Amino acid sequence: MNVNLAEFRLWGIDVKVHWSFVLVLAFGAFVYGAGPAGWVTGSLYGVLTILLLFVCVTLHEYGHALAARRFGIGTRSILLLPIGGVANLERIPEKPGQEIVIVAAGPLVNVVLAILLLPVALMVGDGVGVFNFNAMGASIQNPGFFNLLVFLISTNILLALFNLLPAFPLDGGRLLRALLAYTMPYVRATQTAVAVGRLLAVMMAIFGIFSGAIGLLLIAFFVYVGGSAELEAVSSRAVLRQFRAREALTHNAVTLYTSERLERVMELIMNSYQTDYPVRDLAGKFVGVLTRSRLINALRESGPETRVVDAMMPASAIPHCSPDADLASVWEQMSQSGCRVVAIVDHGDVLGIITSDDISEVFQVMGAAMANRSQSPTTSSEPTGTGDYA
Repeated sequence: MNVNLAEFRLWGIDVKVHWSFVLVLAFGAFVYGAGPAGWVTGSLYGVLTILLLFVCVTLHEYGHALAARRFGIGTRSILLLPIGGVANLERIPEKPGQEIVIVAAGPLVNVVLAILLLPVALMVGDGVGVFNFNAMGASIQNPGFFNLLVFLISTNILLALFNLLPAFPLDGGRLLRALLAYTMPYVRATQTAVAVGRLLAVMMAIFGIFSGAIGLLLIAFFVYVGGSAELEAVSSRAVLRQFRAREALTHNAVTLYTSERLERVMELIMNSYQTDYPVRDLAGKFVGVLTRSRLINALRESGPETRVVDAMMPASAIPHCSPDADLASVWEQMSQSGCRVVAIVDHGDVLGIITSDDISEVFQVMGAAMANRSQSPTTSSEPTGTGDYA
């Protein structure tokens, strides 16, 4: 089910608007409609201010994404949520200095927007109203070009300042993690940044409860849960960094041939745990992979008499890697390509395939063994994983 209200593509990046964004528009319409402008004018003005606010949020996320592009890091998409935006980067930067640049680019966009809007507001207004914070709260609900400019200037400044709070995974928390990574292993730096973020999240939640700020409670929940998810991802990839692709190969895996029928694959699945099969032609050349999903679709559409060659994924559509590649890199390759299978190629010879299930099994078994031996998976100082920048 599609949970996005709208999707569009700008500067080579997909932007997705979550359906719950409608609730924010409704809230803006209600708040401004209840103001001095009246329900019709006020509601329309409220919707306009919310839309412009999220234009600023989107530009903030593009700051992260375009800065990441400078270092060869792609962005899968930008997701707009009621509590803000998230730029889903393909991976975390390789160096702390790169992460500092990428993180700082978001708040810097908000600062630049505020600076660009300030002269316009000074020309439109009397030159004093922009800095009159006492009057700002009373007049901001009144429709008007000057009041709209003041709103955008103030919200951009607040967005920059709020995002710089050292509450992981906000920008400030990521900056803290990047700075700590200069002096300690990357996972330990993440653990420290997450701990600071959790403390701030608890403080925000307490303040939100006593002040009645529901939005602050949502942000506190996002900070607490998001930090935990990031720590888990970074820790798991630190474990996977220590193992090579050749170690995850199943050497007794069954190989299929193009002329075989799917009925044989059904028998194999019933008698083993293997669900994805490398396929070779009669000359022994690797020509594709029959994945579990392809098998099910072929059985549903054309039955067990279908030949393997007609149901398999061709070799040209399967990413490949060296047997010496670490499993964290292989996992990232799967994520970027959207394929759960990677072929292991050594000097043109396909040694076998690795699936996402294989990597998950290596992580669970070897991670548990390492924990039992009290060997911390934080020995690697290299950053890994996927970055989400709020």
